[in-house]
Amino acid sequence: MRHCSRQRFFQLGTFAAAAIASSCSQRVTQSNRVRVLVIGAGIAGLAAARELKSHGFEVTVLEGRDRIGGRIHTERKLGVALDLGAQWIHGINRNPIGQLARDLKLEIKPTNYDNIETYGIDGKAIADEQINNAYSLYNQIIKQAKSQAEKLNKDISIAEGIGGILASITLRSQQAKLLNWYLNSEIVVETGTDLQKLSLWEYDEEEAFSGEDYLFPGGYDQIIQNLAKGIEIKLQQQVIEIKYSNRGVAVKTDKGNFEAETAVITLPLGVLKAGNVKFNPLLPQEKITAINRLDMGVLNKVVLKFSRIFWPQNYDMLGYVSLLEKDFSEFFNWHRYTSAPILIGLTGGSFARSLESLSAPKIVENAMKLLRRSHGNSIPNPEAVIITKWASDRFCLGSYSTMPVGAKASDRIALSTPIANRLFFAGEATSKEYPATVHGAFLSGIREANRISNQFR
Repeated sequence: MRHCSRQRFFQLGTFAAAAIASSCSQRVTQSNRVRVLVIGAGIAGLAAARELKSHGFEVTVLEGRDRIGGRIHTERKLGVALDLGAQWIHGINRNPIGQLARDLKLEIKPTNYDNIETYGIDGKAIADEQINNAYSLYNQIIKQAKSQAEKLNKDISIAEGIGGILASITLRSQQAKLLNWYLNSEIVVETGTDLQKLSLWEYDEEEAFSGEDYLFPGGYDQIIQNLAKGIEIKLQQQVIEIKYSNRGVAVKTDKGNFEAETAVITLPLGVLKAGNVKFNPLLPQEKITAINRLDMGVLNKVVLKFSRIFWPQNYDMLGYVSLLEKDFSEFFNWHRYTSAPILIGLTGGSFARSLESLSAPKIVENAMKLLRRSHGNSIPNPEAVIITKWASDRFCLGSYSTMPVGAKASDRIALSTPIANRLFFAGEATSKEYPATVHGAFLSGIREANRISNQFR
């Protein structure tokens, strides 16, 4: 998230460099004879596979898609790299993804979220003083709501928590619109979840690395491709059933059967919630409860490529206050990083989900209404469009995990707990410290690889 209320910074070891080594000397131990199946070729699965291989395990990765990367997905059909899923290294200092980028000598650039021009409902840029006052009000209301919530004996939603506060104050129309814009930009888009669903107790439970957020002008998949080198990966192997016992693990896919002594499960929370993969025997009740309580947020992107630049070029972000409660609220200026005439609309929560049922022309029409209000009716229509649909993507069913009312940080621990020392669980949803981040997923893969290594050493 852009503004984390709780931060703790960790000293990392040298595993990041080791994770991308082309090969590591294998120990002549029992682990050399142990087979491990890794379910999923996202960054958690690849991190686990590479770490396990470095310890001498025999590793096979099974991936349902026809590509690796999972929710890291870089598209280049518009002439530049476009990250349709994960896009940022959140907090560059001591972040393992930042270290990987440096080790690989990849180009990364910082994003300044405060470098934003925000337009009001009249289409004109809003003065900095008004913006700063609105942000101060936003912080004050959230802080007050959280303080009041700590005194309650039950969890409530953010919407409920701030509702009473807003009812007790009088806001001018512009103030109310700006406050709603901040709530949408800072919380709904960031978590992919509406205020009516998010837990006021737990929504910002994560820790964070310090420093600016960075991105990859050349694409996040550069990290993925390097992690995958030398790993046996079988694509288009959609897992149907996972059987486990004290003798080992048997995995059935739509293409065949695989056996191993143990497995690392990196299935996204959305897939686990949908029950699309059968576990035999059933997962323990504590883990099922955690899966049910946690939820998946949705962040969808609307990529618009134009024939020319018509917006201010020196801003990282462009914000738009709308008359509608749910609408486009911000566009990321990709031109600033690649020189391509591209804006990327960032949408979250139920609004992002609703886009998946609309036609591309309708979505573009809605976006252009907002852009034309501020930049004039003469601006061109986009010449190319890409619209993501993460909620209906059957391999993830959402963008990243989130904390609805009733969920607890301990649910992430329950989700990560191994079963019978045969099934090990990784992925961003299993990270108590860094959920909903690439580095959280990466570190969870390393965590489970080390658990297995210790178990079979």
